[in-house]
Amino acid sequence: MLAAIAAAMFTSCRKIGGLEMTANGTLSFAGLELLYDTEVATKATAAPGNYAIFVYNEAGDQVVKTTYSEALSSDGISLLAGNYTLEARSTEEEIPASVFEVPVYGATKEFSIEAGETTEIGSLTCTLMQCKVTVEYDSAFLEDVTGPCQTDVTVTAGAPLVYELKYNAGSVNYDKSAGYFAVNNGANTTMTVVFKGSINGKSQKMTASLTGIQPRQWRQIKFYKRIDALGNSSFLISINSFVDDEELTVSLVVENEPVIGEDPNAPKGDGGITLEFAEGCPYTDLLNIVVPDPEVSAMDLRFNISVPNGVKKFVVDIDSDSETFISSVMLTGSTQLDLINPMESQGLVFDIVPFPHGQELVGQTSLVFDLSAAQEPISIFAGHHTFTMSITDQKGCKNSIPVVLVVEKAAE
Repeated sequence: MLAAIAAAMFTSCRKIGGLEMTANGTLSFAGLELLYDTEVATKATAAPGNYAIFVYNEAGDQVVKTTYSEALSSDGISLLAGNYTLEARSTEEEIPASVFEVPVYGATKEFSIEAGETTEIGSLTCTLMQCKVTVEYDSAFLEDVTGPCQTDVTVTAGAPLVYELKYNAGSVNYDKSAGYFAVNNGANTTMTVVFKGSINGKSQKMTASLTGIQPRQWRQIKFYKRIDALGNSSFLISINSFVDDEELTVSLVVENEPVIGEDPNAPKGDGGITLEFAEGCPYTDLLNIVVPDPEVSAMDLRFNISVPNGVKKFVVDIDSDSETFISSVMLTGSTQLDLINPMESQGLVFDIVPFPHGQELVGQTSLVFDLSAAQEPISIFAGHHTFTMSITDQKGCKNSIPVVLVVEKAAE
């Protein structure tokens, strides 16, 4: 039945010298052997019969959909002469952006069909098409946990997996599930890891960003406590790559988050930190800054920021209802900008939104942010783009102020 349907769909004939000559050839599954390798270092074994088989033409159109078991029992499929790609996959569905405990294995192979000839696929070994991620903590780290915690891992914007660490009367247990993430941007795919939780009675945050995420990797994230020769302790993240079999030490930011419960040592109030539109700026609502069409009028967007006790930290968290915008930001490694100590890879963000940045911000009591030049680069991303500016002063007071730029229609 499969061969008959395919032949009816794809057979094309032409006359040469009064004779009908077929322009089709046959894709034979007679020699197909489908194996799968569940880990990098294990021996491949026979794949189950429910693996899906897809064939795509050069234009990327799907011309065949069947299963491994159906393919083995068929007499072959008639296809127009040309170049094709066969994909075998452990599920008919698309690879999910992120999911716990649902690995997807697959393989692809390019082949050509010649008129009147039979082409065999041969042996294929399916391997993991996602990046596998597990999270763990060393015993010294867990001893300092004093409340609930969680680690968020994100590869595709808007689709994080949350690994919970539960705390109950001094007892801790954490999620040891394996998460699987689609590799969404080829060699430029990045991963962001954010830990939030109660450490030694205070809410702490640790972030790390990693590039070079690839299929068939097992990124083993581990949080651990390190004590130096002077007895000072610090908390670190290591991410191990199963493929390369080497420990990757990544850039790390550790900062206090708002304390869970009452912290008697915490500074009171926001220290008088304010962000307001500069004089003459036409806007009045920080949460609704409509970006005009660059071809119609220029944007005047200036802010005055007052920090009476002097700047100590200045972080901007970027969010948006536009997946395209967030994906563009994620190319730089993170949706969080440390304006005082930005990552080298985040230069692209400053090209889009020209925030002042660098060590010269430290100690400043007043700042002028002129973001007028953001008009043209941001106007190509329709949506609501939120920039939450979190400023900490030299006394530890903090204020977080969201600013929303609205692009009603993307510029062409």
